[in-house]
Amino acid sequence: MTVSVLLVIGFAVLFSFASEWYSNRVKLENLAYQERILHNDLEHLEVVGKWTLDYVKIEKALTYMLGDRISDITFRILTEQLWQISQSYSLDPLMILAVVVQESRGNPLARGRFQSGRFSGAIGLMQIKLETAKAMGRRFGLIVVGEEDLLRPEVNVVVGSAYLIRLIGKYGKWREALVAYNLGHTAVDLLLEKNAPLPTVYYEGVVSKYKDLVRHCSL
Repeated sequence: MTVSVLLVIGFAVLFSFASEWYSNRVKLENLAYQERILHNDLEHLEVVGKWTLDYVKIEKALTYMLGDRISDITFRILTEQLWQISQSYSLDPLMILAVVVQESRGNPLARGRFQSGRFSGAIGLMQIKLETAKAMGRRFGLIVVGEEDLLRPEVNVVVGSAYLIRLIGKYGKWREALVAYNLGHTAVDLLLEKNAPLPTVYYEGVVSKYKDLVRHCSL
């Protein structure tokens, strides 16, 4: 067999090998691409699934807490708002609703009272004072004019949640934030400066109500 023939055969074998290698490489790249797409789809489905579960949890919790004390329209608006807040700030919506239960027992018309019986200024589901509500409303483009606005659940919960989120950002911990929500941040700051123990009754009450909501709204 001549050298030229051997060269032709060698080139043919090499070309065949190269073609097979390239074909297999393309197949592997396609499989890897399809795997990435499948992985992304699964991640998307997981996120959408969590969103859906959170939405359903909010609906169940509101029904459990409020019953028929609010209209269907208000119920839907409130559900949407709580869902948006929980997604935007990575908060468990049931924790916000636990504060609602602790503050007003789910009564949209609740008005806070001191032990003397005098009106404390705290109004509605999250027992927000008008001055605080106006300040929080301005930050979120929500106009709060008078006390009657705070008797609307869809307004009260937004400004109350905004205030709670601000406190979480300030203290970095749920315990301090919840105690400040109850006592006021000035009182908590003074206790922390003195290294004095924080009262935990309110915090423990919220946690207990949160656990109750989790049990009731488990899917």
